Amino acid sequence: MKLRAALLAVSVLALVAPARADQPAAPAPAPVLTEVEPALFAVRDADSTIYLFGTVHIRRPGSQWGGANARAALAESDEVWTELKITDDAQARAQVLVLQLGMAPSDQPLSGLLTVEENAKLTALLQRLNAPPAMFERMRPWLAAITLSMMPMLQAGYETAAGVDNAIDAAAEALGKRTRAFETIEQQIGFLANLSPEVQRQMLVDSLEQTEMGAEQVDTLSRAWEQGDIETLERLVVEDTRHDYPDVYRVLFAERNNAWMDVLTRELDGSGVDFVAVGAGHMLGPDGLIEQFRARGLTVERVSPAEQASR
Repeated sequence: MKLRAALLAVSVLALVAPARADQPAAPAPAPVLTEVEPALFAVRDADSTIYLFGTVHIRRPGSQWGGANARAALAESDEVWTELKITDDAQARAQVLVLQLGMAPSDQPLSGLLTVEENAKLTALLQRLNAPPAMFERMRPWLAAITLSMMPMLQAGYETAAGVDNAIDAAAEALGKRTRAFETIEQQIGFLANLSPEVQRQMLVDSLEQTEMGAEQVDTLSRAWEQGDIETLERLVVEDTRHDYPDVYRVLFAERNNAWMDVLTRELDGSGVDFVAVGAGHMLGPDGLIEQFRARGLTVERVSPAEQASR
């Protein structure tokens, strides 16, 4: 789970990874919860409110994106913030960037970075996943790690197109909300492509082990999100990554959270209501948005369905 959780921290996943598996989804997917109540938080001052809603970037189609409290908060908001605006132009730029930053020269094959034993694992894994070895040979380690980590989820019926961020974008557009993004496609792909060669190799090797575990771990994460179980989310997404991948944690979580806080602090200095929807891991842990607001002397409250309905 640790590597997958770290990679799921960037919404560019929806542009880098395939939208669905090449193979058909499993015939008996896990049942979708009819009632979901992901955690929603609010930060308020005299004339401003910022709602904080953690998302997951990949889900099974047909799943709800949030509970009644989140939907009401979105309707109340003046502006909606997400990590990235996923537009047709962004998708086109992403494909170019993946070729530029995710593919290696022909004289630098992926297999050259792995031991004999690791290459044997990769070959067996690609055969089981029905994936073309030649395509992976040209990938840089960060892209291969993402692709390997995603394939079992896609084959289990998960889709990046069904991610919560996409649903919120659509809901905000339908409500006529102003939408804004913290980052660009170039930034998000750069976070991954600029990781050190040593870290990229570690990600690749670990993905060989974790991909064999299938989608069960992601099912656990998805259930925790649906139920608003922030303790489990913090452990799986934040603490494990922070402990085992400190460089990845710094780049994908801590530094990005710090940059977003600069923006959100300015938003609080103004007036109005903002709805912030970013990966759930960004809300939690010592460097999460919730703790950073508290460190600035602000009160962060969890919003219950009953409280939001009364507003």
